Amino acid sequence: MRHHPYRLAAGASVLALLGLSGPASGQADPFGALYQPPPGSPAAREASSGRTGSTSVSGAVGRSYAGAQTGGMVSLAQLDMMPGDLPPLGVVLDGGSTRFLKNRPRIVVPGYSLAFVQGASASALAGGAGLDTNARRTKIATRLVGLTDEMATALADEAHADLVSQLQAAGFEVVDLATLQASERMRSLPRHGAAVGGQGIIDSRATKAWVVYGPRALPPIKGHAFEQGMGAIAASGALLAFGKASQELDAIVVAPRLMIDYIDMESSGRRAYSGSASVDADLRFAINPVSRVDFVWGNERGGAMPGWFTTKGAASPQPFGILAQTADRSDSIATHNALVSIGFGSVYRQSLVYDAEVSPKRYAALTRSAVQGFNAALVAEIRKARTP
Repeated sequence: MRHHPYRLAAGASVLALLGLSGPASGQADPFGALYQPPPGSPAAREASSGRTGSTSVSGAVGRSYAGAQTGGMVSLAQLDMMPGDLPPLGVVLDGGSTRFLKNRPRIVVPGYSLAFVQGASASALAGGAGLDTNARRTKIATRLVGLTDEMATALADEAHADLVSQLQAAGFEVVDLATLQASERMRSLPRHGAAVGGQGIIDSRATKAWVVYGPRALPPIKGHAFEQGMGAIAASGALLAFGKASQELDAIVVAPRLMIDYIDMESSGRRAYSGSASVDADLRFAINPVSRVDFVWGNERGGAMPGWFTTKGAASPQPFGILAQTADRSDSIATHNALVSIGFGSVYRQSLVYDAEVSPKRYAALTRSAVQGFNAALVAEIRKARTP
């Protein structure tokens, strides 16, 4: 995956940690040649490296042990051969102020924020009966490999086009792109100049880093790109612009935000009176629960009346990638034991780094499945809200 300055600036602390170099322990599939094109032919655009790896890893430390265990051996070469068409993922949306959806005849979709989690880490600490000299720490960090900027942008284009298509198929009039771009209010809408990164603890105890993409013609809208902290304040400016645009175009403004996640991480957390700590990481394709849809009705007085849809997320059991270790920064057990023997305490730190390499074909197929399911749920809710 290519790294750009805007990503590093938005998620520097996590991406710097996850961007460690080193030999990967994932092995090449011994039968990988069976899935590859003949010598001399061009490589498949969506082909992966073909190596094998695990689908889960667990790290654990205690008073007298430290180790990591992997599970679920999978070959990327075999995943590349699996079907590229999947049915829409089942998604449930919960709405607020949905009565506003019937107050304008048309619908306008000024963008589609499609985010991909591209790094995740979790740690756990055992304080050893409350003594700093007996502490045990374990940490697992992962980074997504195999998703390119070109692929992510193309998927954002598809996501926007699919929503427009589903709305039109349901009988709704959707403002076309030319009219949208000609709108004075829409032109004044603050947007990011390119894909934008972010990071935070958005589920469980794991810190995750993501990059948000928009359609080529409609870059991510400021305040609607999963910003954290002060960046989220931009949503208030977008709300006012949405209200004016809704009035000008005689349309309800609909702005989806969909975050695609690749990993589920659990940690035993920070425990002062415990002798053990653990972290578990499992590859899992999912719609992260921070995903949502905002919509705005601009009333005749120029006010912006907001509504929203949220979700508890949705996951697919379909395989799509592997975990391959790239670095082990754990303390030396021999040095640790030597220090203990001369009275320097018993502090041990385990730190493991993994690539989460995906089959581009499978990952794209699952993303389309998630997008289509998310959009279908949204269209169904709009239809329900506008039915007399």
